[in-house]
Amino acid sequence: MHRFIVRAAALAQDSVTLEAAHARQIAVVLRMQPGDEITLVAGGSEARASIESVSPERVVARIRDRIASATEPTVELTLALPLLRGDRSEEVVEAVTQLGVARILPYVSTRSVVRALGDAKRERWERIARESAETARRGRAPAVGTLRTWDELFDVLPRPIVIAWEGERDQRLRDALPKDLVAFSLVIGPEGGLAEEEIALARANGAIVVSLGRRNLRAETAAIAAVAIAMDVVD
Repeated sequence: MHRFIVRAAALAQDSVTLEAAHARQIAVVLRMQPGDEITLVAGGSEARASIESVSPERVVARIRDRIASATEPTVELTLALPLLRGDRSEEVVEAVTQLGVARILPYVSTRSVVRALGDAKRERWERIARESAETARRGRAPAVGTLRTWDELFDVLPRPIVIAWEGERDQRLRDALPKDLVAFSLVIGPEGGLAEEEIALARANGAIVVSLGRRNLRAETAAIAAVAIAMDVVD
């Protein structure tokens, strides 16, 4: 059954209206008809709904039943993701959404190559996250936060904060994660790496600095690998 992520308030109603991209996908791409069933998803819950009317501009569906989503992680992971060149950030957003990240927080630091996130680009991240969450059959799409600087990160990231840094040699990510986590944050460095003074600031704010192994990874590879390791340990 095809899944569509909607606003949380929509699932409180008996009748739901889907417009814009969702309506076009249902009517034009999937060619669905009245009587066909879809799954509506929001805020960790999902509902089975029957389509009552279809057009490329507007689809109306009536909710038949509601259940809690069985696919959401038990731990809320916030990923602090540096802005990367080209489409690399979007590739990370797509992958880590499927792996179960709850929130993506973009940031810039001293050695960041890309230093601006326009409204159009941020909206693209949100669309990619929503579509990837639907593909992964998740119960929600991760939120995309506003752009932060390195100094600002530690005021907004949920504790504990774990930072993957190529300069760390001893402590591995798998061994550093505390037990019985409810929420935590994972930070990946930019393409130019994190400066030692930035790591010092992170440690001063209580961050746990870890290694992802002996090999030097590109930022996008490090982000996906770190999330996969972390979710395998805590979820």
